[in-house]
Amino acid sequence: MQQLLLFSTHGAKASVLAQSVIRALPLRAVGFRMLPYALAGQTRGELLHFLGAQDPMENDVPCTLRLGRQRTVSIPEVWEELAAPTLRRCIPRHAPILLDRLTEAAGSPPHVAVHRMEGDFAMPEKVVCAIDALFGTGLSRPLEGAARTACEALQALAEAGVPVVAVDIPSGLNGETGQVMGAAVRACETVTFHRPKPGLYLGQGPDYAGEITVADIGLTAPEAAALDDADGMRVLERCDRLLPPRARTAHKGKLGRVVLWAGSRGMAGAAAIAATAALRAGAGLVTVACPDDVVDVVQTLCPCATCAPLSTQDEDAAWEALSAALERADALGAGCGLGQGPMAAALMERLLRFLHGRALPCVLDADALNLLARRPAWLADGATHVLTPHPGEAARLLGVSTAEILADVPGAAVRIRRRYGAAVVLKGARSVLCAEEGRALNPFGTPAMAKGGSGDALTGVMAALLAGRAAGAYAMDDLFLMQAACALHGLAGERAARRCGERGMLATDLCACLGFDFWEETPRRNVQPSGAPTPLGRAVHVTVEHRRGTRDAQGRVYELPCGYVAECLEGENRWQDACLLGVSGSPEWFEGEVAARVMLAGGEMWVVAPKGTRPTPEEVRRATAFLGPAEGVEVAR
Repeated sequence: MQQLLLFSTHGAKASVLAQSVIRALPLRAVGFRMLPYALAGQTRGELLHFLGAQDPMENDVPCTLRLGRQRTVSIPEVWEELAAPTLRRCIPRHAPILLDRLTEAAGSPPHVAVHRMEGDFAMPEKVVCAIDALFGTGLSRPLEGAARTACEALQALAEAGVPVVAVDIPSGLNGETGQVMGAAVRACETVTFHRPKPGLYLGQGPDYAGEITVADIGLTAPEAAALDDADGMRVLERCDRLLPPRARTAHKGKLGRVVLWAGSRGMAGAAAIAATAALRAGAGLVTVACPDDVVDVVQTLCPCATCAPLSTQDEDAAWEALSAALERADALGAGCGLGQGPMAAALMERLLRFLHGRALPCVLDADALNLLARRPAWLADGATHVLTPHPGEAARLLGVSTAEILADVPGAAVRIRRRYGAAVVLKGARSVLCAEEGRALNPFGTPAMAKGGSGDALTGVMAALLAGRAAGAYAMDDLFLMQAACALHGLAGERAARRCGERGMLATDLCACLGFDFWEETPRRNVQPSGAPTPLGRAVHVTVEHRRGTRDAQGRVYELPCGYVAECLEGENRWQDACLLGVSGSPEWFEGEVAARVMLAGGEMWVVAPKGTRPTPEEVRRATAFLGPAEGVEVAR
């Protein structure tokens, strides 16, 4: 057994992590923990509690003393005169060492304590693994002094080839922006809790986080909601069934009519890519309003779309054709390959006036944003307007440098929304979304999408979803719709990159992959094993495969709707089985809570019911008897 070197500060939950590992293996651990002690019902300080001490008198020695409400002092003599000799005497060379809150206990910077530890306790010459738990997600100022030294010591281990696993977020990263605060640790893996943190995906975060694993820490629904409300920004984790299935009686008129004002001589491809993406994303009808001299090119590249030719010589005639197309539209996408010439600028002025007082949602991208930046206009009028700038376009919208945008991408998105009264998708390696309902971050996508045409495809996807909602195909708020569009776009890019390679993928390859179901693309890195922790009471999304009353290949009749929970795995490569209890009819998909677990000979079955349903074990046994005899039943309390 190799020893584990753990860097930690107060509140990082590092000792909880270490103890969980020790219990799971199981192992005999020696070291110390910090325990609070109280007098007259008030916390007065902390005790140094030794694991593995032979003399009971060596346990629970006061090492810190609280003076008033804000001040706590350490007692370094406890470490120098008692802790070090005790550990030196009782630690076997190959036992795991648990060191809780090294900084406070040692009364010295972590790097100094580490050197003492190596000398005193004969640590192995080679550190096999280091756990980074120095700082959490609340870091907001540059590291300095001992904190920076400790961070640099960890980074030196990483540069020497030692695997470093970060707890929640690599130390030195801003949890909101992903910026390096003076110094940071480059981890090979980050285990974050409850849900992903924005700083892992923004700024320099992807270069420092390594592989990201999201661990469930068993928060109750109220606890999770309170934490989410406090954090402010969401990271989309689940991508299965973001959009409901189509109605069996659906026709193209009910799925949304999209008008794209796009294209110009030399940039007709941008219009064709946006139109193709809109169709692939589910729009029933797509019309491209483009200059009359590029109509043939657009229709050749995207034959499923229609075109509304715009005069390149007569402004009034061009506007008449564009406005006529808009009268029949459910949503507008504008800007892809548009150019910034006099005709485009004049039509943009007319378009902004046209949008006032109308409920026509629109997506403004590329050249439409550059034209908007020349004459800032208030767009909020009851309709949803989405601006999709990249950092350079965002800088022009705000009149600042691109570097200023990159230094605080979430803050820039908020500023654009406030100035223009529109929802914002600030594009990048990980796009930031800002709407009236809040902020979110899209974690899906690949470096292969850093290529011309990818942004045009997102415009088409966004316009298609806006049109579908306006036509009544589905109902969702602005923020969720934007998340769905970005997820669909990013997942299609990931699929296309696997087919074509990161360097060889084109935007047209991305468009070709837009039609696949979300659940097929659920990233396994964010998938939680169903066995730990207990799923009881957890909100899940069930896709129904077997309707009530249908038979399987073995002749078994399903007395309950049965399917799977796509965000959870049972075993190596199998979606978690689930059945619905207390649900009328046989829906194609259902969102509820795990009310029970049934252990069957073939594996575990989750019983999902409406929120708050609490069946008894006997009720669960009777309802699921058609699946076979239950070897055990566990119900939510």
